[in-house]
Amino acid sequence: MQPQAVAILLLAVSAMVSPHPVIGVKRGRCEEKDKERVLTACKHFIMVGHPKESPHNHSPCCKAVQAVPGHDMQCIVDLLTEKERNEHEQASIIALQEACDD
Repeated sequence: MQPQAVAILLLAVSAMVSPHPVIGVKRGRCEEKDKERVLTACKHFIMVGHPKESPHNHSPCCKAVQAVPGHDMQCIVDLLTEKERNEHEQASIIALQEACDD
């Protein structure tokens, strides 16, 4: 078999085996709506100047955190605008991941 034919055959086989990028792919990163939900539900725990306390595991805040893929609070921090960074404690947002473990 010629090298070009082998390459085409391998390409065809890998295309048939690989899943379509849209079908069956689990959402891996958080989205803007996840960020808004966490910032709203956890406002008391993450605003600059608020006392440092942890939410109860069954609180609306923890439910919002648990709805984020992988409970990835670093992803939420990465989505913050400059204004939101000035209003919210990034370390407190990240701490929500551990505080709200299932």
